[in-house]
Amino acid sequence: MIDWNASVRRTLLVATALLLSAPLLRSSISCALVTRGDGLLYARDARASVMYRRAVEVDPGNEVAADRYAFAALLSHRRSEVEDGIRIASLGLAAHPDDAALRMDRALCLQRMKRFASAETDFRRVALQTRNVQALAFAAADARKLLRPAQARELLLLAARVDPHYAPVQRDLREMRP
Repeated sequence: MIDWNASVRRTLLVATALLLSAPLLRSSISCALVTRGDGLLYARDARASVMYRRAVEVDPGNEVAADRYAFAALLSHRRSEVEDGIRIASLGLAAHPDDAALRMDRALCLQRMKRFASAETDFRRVALQTRNVQALAFAAADARKLLRPAQARELLLLAARVDPHYAPVQRDLREMRP
């Protein structure tokens, strides 16, 4: 004879355990997908972006997955993927606004799409947050494309103070001299 009360209790116990562990499982699965994507990216396999995309879908709060997806999208050179990389990075930054790596990758995607004003803003924010000389150089390049030479020079001078030996900045400063 079946004890229905015991069966119901066991079913409720299992269901409760699954519900309580779901957030942990989602995070673990997302991280595993990122790791798989990293292996594919290292092998220059285009399926890396699929793994990163799945990781973001499984756990939208995984900023590492969003960062990797944006970077893989940038490497794809496909307009639709780069646009999607910008979208995914923007969603990640809404939840994690201080993630400099994610912001840098979004800036690179924006630059690829010739959205120089938005890219310059992101590069500048990364640079001020991390003192990243390369981000300053990229921000200066975008300022030049936007025909803002004084702003570009100011960014290059700041970059030269951060790293006086960074050759691209020294070259750009020489080119900007009257």
